[in-house]
Amino acid sequence: MANVTEQLGSASTPNGWTYPGVIILTSISMMVVMGIDIFTTGDIGIMSNLGLVIIALVAAANVRTSDYQAGIWVVPIAWVIAILTTGQFAPMRGGSLLREQVLHLAYGLAMHAWWILGATALSAGVVIFRRGRQP
Repeated sequence: MANVTEQLGSASTPNGWTYPGVIILTSISMMVVMGIDIFTTGDIGIMSNLGLVIIALVAAANVRTSDYQAGIWVVPIAWVIAILTTGQFAPMRGGSLLREQVLHLAYGLAMHAWWILGATALSAGVVIFRRGRQP
């Protein structure tokens, strides 16, 4: 009986952020960065783009290896959450409320697509590298 207890006690717990933790922390961080960008420059610009890349790399470096998919998928999820919440403070003139919201989402995704894809590719590279180094 003592051997079982010793073996269970010596088992290491996985370190890092869980899948929901990665999504929540990354989304909140992206909302803060986008908010700072909108309130300082008046638009969604380079600060949000660079913030997305940095946040994506931090998330990919801190995610648990068992939840590595979160490090890849969180980048577009965090961007959409940030643009639907904090991004509403960016000026967008489009007519009716529904048309304005559709244009805001489409414009926000289209104009920053290369940054979103680049951050996703970088985070995928970090996650794959980390996953390959684990036994």
